[in-house]
Amino acid sequence: MFAVIGTALAAGVPACLRAIRLSRTAEAAESLEKLTVAGALYLEQKNAAKLGSTTTTPGQVPVGKPVTDAEGTWSHPTFKALSFEPPQPHWYAYRVEIDPDLTTPLRAVAHGDLDGDGVLSTFSRSLGREGNQIVVRPGLLVTQDLE
Repeated sequence: MFAVIGTALAAGVPACLRAIRLSRTAEAAESLEKLTVAGALYLEQKNAAKLGSTTTTPGQVPVGKPVTDAEGTWSHPTFKALSFEPPQPHWYAYRVEIDPDLTTPLRAVAHGDLDGDGVLSTFSRSLGREGNQIVVRPGLLVTQDLE
């Protein structure tokens, strides 16, 4: 009987831990969706020159646990223009890259270190141009989602 329970735990615990870590990646996907949709609306309605690339915010990628930001962390004009601030606490650091002259006018990136091992998960989503329209490109580019 103990062997059966031990076998079940040996098989179930890693799967459970993976499911928990995978659920944490939802934050990055949802936040990048918000950033790119807000970016597309903003660029369609206003002058792209008013947006500028941000640094990775917060400056230190969260390591192994979620962080709660100090007041003013998300005060960059681009984050303000896009009404973006991640959920608090959050597992990822974010940045926005703006390039209004090329086919990718905005790229949103999230970096996280979910297990604290120094290896980053990276998620990105971008906008594209189709004629005079700005569109959210389908899909999420993911590198080492569970690192």
